[in-house]
Amino acid sequence: MRSRVSAIGLVVSVLSLGAVVWWASRQEAPELPSTSDQILALALAVGLYGLNTAIRAERWHRLLLKDGAKPSRTDSYALTVVGYTGNNILPARAGDAIRVVLIAPRASTSKRTVVGTLLAERLLDVLVIVALFVVVGYAILGNVSDGDVAILAAVTAAGVIGAVAAIVIGRRTERIRHFITPILSSTLNLRGPHGAAMLAITVLIWAVEAGVWMAVGASVDFAMDPIESLYLVALSSIFSLIPSGPAYAGTQDSAAILGIKAIGGSNQIAVSYLVMLRFVIVVPITALGLLLMAARYGGISKLRRPREPELAETTA
Repeated sequence: MRSRVSAIGLVVSVLSLGAVVWWASRQEAPELPSTSDQILALALAVGLYGLNTAIRAERWHRLLLKDGAKPSRTDSYALTVVGYTGNNILPARAGDAIRVVLIAPRASTSKRTVVGTLLAERLLDVLVIVALFVVVGYAILGNVSDGDVAILAAVTAAGVIGAVAAIVIGRRTERIRHFITPILSSTLNLRGPHGAAMLAITVLIWAVEAGVWMAVGASVDFAMDPIESLYLVALSSIFSLIPSGPAYAGTQDSAAILGIKAIGGSNQIAVSYLVMLRFVIVVPITALGLLLMAARYGGISKLRRPREPELAETTA
């Protein structure tokens, strides 16, 4: 299934990226940051993205602890960066698989438990993203049609129904229940004070993300207010849910261009913004992740190990 998703994602990325490149090649050349204010705004964007990565790492660390794992905060933070690097250079969000393989033995927990924390992360993000897209895009900017809202509602409802059905089936089948219980545990823990805290951290994550996108706009002399930046982030994140290749190539780019033009940017501004956005969210964290992978985790060769007994028994 992972190989099929990877193949579909690569096709989508190639087509989307090709369309973006074709469109961009017909626009005026982008204007990159040159003044001191623009360069300062670019540096602020990189710094805010680093801060946001640290907040995401802290959320993951707390999810792991709540699920009975014993990770060091250093590993939680470092492997969050490594995971982003993997997602930026490998297909099918392989960075998440790297996180699973490397954190499980260090946190004295199972791989399925770690997968469950990543699932909880994704569900929290999707919940906040959809809320932002509907509230900011529809109620404030008026850029979402009634049909789009209906589609989002239908997709959300289908996801909830599917999750409930999976839980019911899992509880009725002993073998399935044994397999999925560790995976669902982190999501089922999102109740009470812990769930409220994780939701608050997730809202903070996306607020800081909007700050990153605002700072990128300032670096190319395109001023955005917080509401417009939240809309742009939400729109791009919705597009990122579409299967795509490494670093959401093509899908996120298309959304950024559409969003910039929707809030008043010119074609040249859209191209300039896209170039700088890609630099901010890909280059520094990928370089740091490769360095951490080589210096702290022994390189990619460390991932090529025989399967653990737990996984072998499950397969058998």
